Amino acid sequence: MVSVVIPAFDEAGTVGDCIAVALRHPDVVEVILVDDGSSDRTAEVARAAGARVLQLEHNGGKAAALDAGVRAAKHDVLLFLDADITGHTVQTLSLIMLPVINGRFEMHVGIRARKTIWLNRILHFFPIIGGERALTRSLWEATPHAHTHGFQIEIALNYTSKRFDKGMGFALIPGTFHRIKEKKYGIALGLFRRLRMIADVLAISFRLYVLGRLSRRVAGLHQKLLSRG
Repeated sequence: MVSVVIPAFDEAGTVGDCIAVALRHPDVVEVILVDDGSSDRTAEVARAAGARVLQLEHNGGKAAALDAGVRAAKHDVLLFLDADITGHTVQTLSLIMLPVINGRFEMHVGIRARKTIWLNRILHFFPIIGGERALTRSLWEATPHAHTHGFQIEIALNYTSKRFDKGMGFALIPGTFHRIKEKKYGIALGLFRRLRMIADVLAISFRLYVLGRLSRRVAGLHQKLLSRG
């Protein structure tokens, strides 16, 4: 059985469709919408669509909203969905969830398929960034809280999944659409939010994959010197 967690900030226009398709899936037991300090009707629309709604007093960012949802969730298989992605079906949600439900992966990420083949192919060479992901509660709890601010959570989950035997996989998901930030907030504010998201991703990637690797090498060298002494 699966608990769906949807973090949302001012997503009244799309969140109802997201919840409706999740509730139609036979493996989904509950849908939790975490309203991250919205100023619109996100919470009202979510309740009408059948979700359990948690309302945060202030906008704390994606990671904080996900954490609140996970703590409220009843089950150990979790499905995270972005509230601004539309076009999902029961079949596309199965593509994301079943590899975790069946025990093949600790986490499985759904990446929005592009219209052109070459764009889909280059996705195999870039960091797996996307909010549509199924994972185990164990993976969530193993991810250090120091690396879970804002949009950094997705890279942190990827990194932590490598410590598990089953690791992480991903699949290209057809037929979904993303309501980009520039359309939601206007060009100026939307661009600012996009740049902030990119900064989050770059910061956590550098800290984990560059500084973290360097720190492990220094620690290994120090250990070798100690053993020789």
